[in-house]
Amino acid sequence: MSGAVGTEDVTTAAEMARSHGVDPKRFRAALRRASLRWHSHSERWEVRIGSPEHRDMERILATFALAANVAPAVEQVRSRPPSAARSSSDEAWIIDLCDAVLGKKAIRQHRFPFLLGDAGPSGRRVLLPVDAFYPELGLAIEYHERQHSGRVRFFDDRPTVSGVSRGEQRRRYDDYRRTLLPLHGCALVVFDYSEFEHTSAGRLLRTERDREIITARLRDHVTIATV
Repeated sequence: MSGAVGTEDVTTAAEMARSHGVDPKRFRAALRRASLRWHSHSERWEVRIGSPEHRDMERILATFALAANVAPAVEQVRSRPPSAARSSSDEAWIIDLCDAVLGKKAIRQHRFPFLLGDAGPSGRRVLLPVDAFYPELGLAIEYHERQHSGRVRFFDDRPTVSGVSRGEQRRRYDDYRRTLLPLHGCALVVFDYSEFEHTSAGRLLRTERDREIITARLRDHVTIATV
């Protein structure tokens, strides 16, 4: 990295790796495999905090840490085949269209090591999933059904392990995704059911216009995907 930078403003690959419990040597190897254009072979992995280079490294670290260090219990959740209900859901319909528009296959229900839910009575915190993640694009996608933007009494009033209602917990977790994903170099696009033609119950009618809407919203990412 060129230019003089104060030590309080920089971080290194080793520091970032240790903060996530990752082996620094393996993280540096992952960085080299990424072939980042701004880094030459002879340079140290040292970047200004908050810079585009730092965000590149955070994005790679998030993906690498998940693959290398997520607990087996989490991996079991990810490896389960999708249920019939999920695979036929409106969420699956939207992500299928995103796959088609981007020309890539998303990792569905992907979990990042930095995206954690609230602690329960035991102090345990679960990793929160995103509906879809495209590692090559640094892009996460969420599809919000009616309960994300409107009150659904049956679901929203149920208590959770963190002591708040399910509706309040959902709002918190949506905010966590909006805040934390960009901080770790991952773009987030949220599709809401209200953007598409739907029934009075909020179920999508699944028309040809759905793909047009998705294409328009993902235009910048489609450009990156085809470069």
